[in-house]
Amino acid sequence: MADLESLLEYNQIVSQMFDSEVEGFQFYNRYALKKGFSVRRSYAEWDAGHNELTLRKFVCSREGFREAKHMKREDKQRRPRNITRVGCRAKFYVKDFINDHNHPLAPKDLSCLLRSHRRINDEQKADILEMEISGIRKHQIFEIQEMQYDGYDKVGYTQRDLYNFCHRHNQGTIFAGDAQTVIGHLRERERRDADFFFRIMTDEQGHLVGLFWCDTQYLLDYAAFGDVVVFDSIYKTNRYNLPLVPFVGVNHHKRTILFGCGIISRENKNSYKWLLRTFFEANIQKHPISVITDGDLAMQRAIRIVWLNSSHRLCGWHIEQNLVRNVHNDKLKEAFRVFMYDCCSIQEIDRKWLAFLAENECAAYHVGKCYLGLRSNQRSESMNARLQMQLDGKMTMLEMVEHYETCLSMVRRNEADDDIKALQYEPFKAPDASILEIDAKKRFTPNGNLKGISCSCRKLESLGTPCSHIFFVLGHRGERKLPDCCVLERWTMGAKSAFPPIRMSTMYEYSATLLRYRDLRNISRAASFSESRSTEAYELLRGALQEAATILPNVGANEGNMYGPVLPQAPEADCEDIRDVLDPMHVPGRGALKKMLKPSTATASKSKTKCSLCKVAGHNQRKCPTGDEVFQCSS
Repeated sequence: MADLESLLEYNQIVSQMFDSEVEGFQFYNRYALKKGFSVRRSYAEWDAGHNELTLRKFVCSREGFREAKHMKREDKQRRPRNITRVGCRAKFYVKDFINDHNHPLAPKDLSCLLRSHRRINDEQKADILEMEISGIRKHQIFEIQEMQYDGYDKVGYTQRDLYNFCHRHNQGTIFAGDAQTVIGHLRERERRDADFFFRIMTDEQGHLVGLFWCDTQYLLDYAAFGDVVVFDSIYKTNRYNLPLVPFVGVNHHKRTILFGCGIISRENKNSYKWLLRTFFEANIQKHPISVITDGDLAMQRAIRIVWLNSSHRLCGWHIEQNLVRNVHNDKLKEAFRVFMYDCCSIQEIDRKWLAFLAENECAAYHVGKCYLGLRSNQRSESMNARLQMQLDGKMTMLEMVEHYETCLSMVRRNEADDDIKALQYEPFKAPDASILEIDAKKRFTPNGNLKGISCSCRKLESLGTPCSHIFFVLGHRGERKLPDCCVLERWTMGAKSAFPPIRMSTMYEYSATLLRYRDLRNISRAASFSESRSTEAYELLRGALQEAATILPNVGANEGNMYGPVLPQAPEADCEDIRDVLDPMHVPGRGALKKMLKPSTATASKSKTKCSLCKVAGHNQRKCPTGDEVFQCSS
């Protein structure tokens, strides 16, 4: 009976007729899925003009053997891959069909994981790229797809296939060069946005060593809230190890906002001078009132040159860390903290400890200067932490810009949420609130909490909000509203009233195919959920969708194979002046110089690899020349 079934199966297969090679491969691949093996294309013959294919063999993926040169290589740098080819004779071509396997076949629940049966569909590619740009990790994307398709065996591909697809897509996106692709994107944004600003800096060989960009929204935010700027470097954000330097501030909702972003290759005085001057040029020569940074000496020197009239404050958190690390006397630590945070007059501090004051950071020097209540670069650190959640040291510059823009859209979305809340809600006021407090509630944004002000010395100049002394005096005089001089406009809802409302929800563009797909996908999801509540409606909608998927498999084309949102690129004619810009060189990281020192003889001898078989240093077990002998003896 088995021989009869095999004969009938053979006759059925060899009698098949196909219109194309693709159709024949699909047929044999479906057959292989049922039987439990994978197939691949093999030998091919063409006509005399090499125009038409006359013969094509489809074989089992385990057909043939690995070449001998790959089996006997002595200079192996990696662990050899597992053997997959065992000389299987199963094949299928026009003249014959052989179904003779010399290896076990996979069961039905594992056949879907064989190579020829795995494929990422176009709609899956679109969803994958959307989720990746949104900051979702690749393993999480696969888990989401597994939940959507109700099991790993129904997804149609493996997690490794997803990683490979994302890598190939990213490499294809920057085929013209990483730096040129990023600059081409910025050039296109400059063409679309008249106020968009970007500058680049290259070295003698043409490698990119500096980049700065800011759009219209950056410039408007800086014009409204650029009185205090905080900036710091972020490391391990790209494969070139270039530090990312975002310029950060505080808006009228006391939220962190961005004024621009730069990339530099070296953290020295000249690089920071170029970056600050470029930022200065972008914002029409407007320098901030105050600047807060960490203790980087190159930053401090550049600020003294470019922003000479700006008040510069070192980060209090970094000073605290240095205090804990370098001072081991607890009493001295407390004394130092008193001088850091005591906001009395400078004359009184001088009387207390003149010598100590001359060498250390003290709050008395910053009384009356506008810092909006900031004592550290925590705003910058929090923004850096948010960026580093999505950035890693293996990213290209284009990927880094994409993820940075994604984080920026989240920051602007938060501001939009705060704006609508300020329009729809009012701050809570106590029943016995004074008339001045009621007036302040109407003029300040809800996040401007007047109850927290308790300082009695020049807080209006420093924070931009009136102190308790001002409230007391105005209440004693019977004033019914706050004077305009006590209401800094940057804390009110009218802080951006002088600027046109520009809110960019996205900076990506989609092909016409993807726009239609997104529209149909959203509609079909709503219809699917609605019709799933009824068996009859479910069967009706399922039949209609299956019919549409069967009848229209290849209608139209996907323009440029755009499977996901992409950053717009300038036409080639507009990029003639950037064709010579090369990708950045990898920059060594800062710090840990002791690791770069030549190790001692004792350390070097300990670091040599010792074989676990022959106990001789200089090689491992895999490369041991006596490994075969030991194996034979043990057998």
